[in-house]
Amino acid sequence: MTRGSLAISCVPRVWRWSLWALALVALYGCVGVSPRNVVADRMDYGQVVADSWKRQTLLNVVRLRYADAPVFLDVSSIINSYTIGGNANAQATLPSGSPNVLAIGGTGSWSNSPTVTYQPLMGERFTKSLLQSIPPVSIFQLLQGGWPVELVLRTSVNSINGLQNDRSGIAASSGFDELVERLSRLQAGGEIGLRVEARADGSGVIVVMRSKATQETLNEDSRRVRELLGLSSDITEFDVVYGLVPRNQREVALLSRSMLEIMLQLGHGIELPAAHDEGGWVLAGQYRSGERLAKPLVNIHSGSEAPANAYAAVPYLGYWYWIDQADIASKRTFTFLMILFSLAETGPSAAAPVVTVPSR
Repeated sequence: MTRGSLAISCVPRVWRWSLWALALVALYGCVGVSPRNVVADRMDYGQVVADSWKRQTLLNVVRLRYADAPVFLDVSSIINSYTIGGNANAQATLPSGSPNVLAIGGTGSWSNSPTVTYQPLMGERFTKSLLQSIPPVSIFQLLQGGWPVELVLRTSVNSINGLQNDRSGIAASSGFDELVERLSRLQAGGEIGLRVEARADGSGVIVVMRSKATQETLNEDSRRVRELLGLSSDITEFDVVYGLVPRNQREVALLSRSMLEIMLQLGHGIELPAAHDEGGWVLAGQYRSGERLAKPLVNIHSGSEAPANAYAAVPYLGYWYWIDQADIASKRTFTFLMILFSLAETGPSAAAPVVTVPSR
């Protein structure tokens, strides 16, 4: 076979390789971002945001115990931008007197560019979220929704009709403890109801206690609750108002806490390093009143090294502070604290920054 016929016979093979190269280019052009990335990113980012929210809240509880200012940064938006690209090429060389040479090349690229926007809590939002007291309506709606009486009242209430809850490390009055115990039994027996009615000065709450309990114990609890609160024994519906002292025998005056007060109260459950406690680094307050020992809302441990297994842990002033993963009561109360943040924001939320992401 002559040299010319060899070159002619190889031309179809070159075209075939060229077609394969063109097909590869077309394939790159059709590649898109898989929907599976949405599932993975949503789970991953959601977990990170949840963990950072817990750590931020715990750190602010610790900072407040040290008389330091709390700082809150909200994650207002997370935008993930993907870029996929690629190219392919093919080249055939048929030199005289040498074997045919065919070169094929291709490149691909993948990039992931997340954009996270943070918004500090300040101004009007700071006032409404941290400094304003939780509305009594919200507190009793939580009870109606099934949240335990002990958790809701001990966390979010300073006093009910003059019965004092734990405050600034001082133990609650015996009347408040008995009230919580008896209300818990009434709640478990379905003897407490709630109706929200509109009033001229805003929303109102009416608490209904059945006059005929299904069990003798519950009937005694209902009678004793009225006695502790100074309520009339011949009516079953009571108005709930914000305040320290009721105006009549059919009112329940509830002095609720602000989020800042709740966080300060949680701070009294910190096991402080001895050097900081004795050196006067922290706000005063111990869980003792005479011989009565009050129970901290949340047990927060401290140590010089990071814990191995913690629900949330943060470093501060050379020590680590954490809530133990196995302490279910503290975890539940701390989670309830974060839920209360959403109830405290009663006004319109501030506009988030506008983020422009270029298309690629």
